[in-house]
Amino acid sequence: MATGVLITTLGKKIAVHRIFTASPTYTAPSCFKVGTGTTTPAIADSDLTTAITIGGSATKAIVSGYPVLDETNMNATTRALILTTECNTNTITEFGFFNTDATKKMFSHAVFTAISKTSSVQIIFIEKDKVI
Repeated sequence: MATGVLITTLGKKIAVHRIFTASPTYTAPSCFKVGTGTTTPAIADSDLTTAITIGGSATKAIVSGYPVLDETNMNATTRALILTTECNTNTITEFGFFNTDATKKMFSHAVFTAISKTSSVQIIFIEKDKVI
């Protein structure tokens, strides 16, 4: 298992489409999923390896007020929050950032060291995407 965030092929399509289309039909990434999979992310990924529900839903909206754009450093910071009441009894190892199209498109996929989720644990995911 490799750790880190990978922008998927679908994520690149979302970005290019939103940059160069006057009226984009792909929505911006604004929700996320978490899961228990440990497979190294690949650019062809379109979903998490083993997604779990968050508060009874497949996805959850990112934290209000995000993304925060930094035009000087050419990056966007996004935050996602798992509350103490969500995803308990799971060992969370993956995160995906998605748009809100009818068929959601995965923008990015990450795997990381396992987090044992209990009611005493709240998780904040921070993703910083940079254009270079």
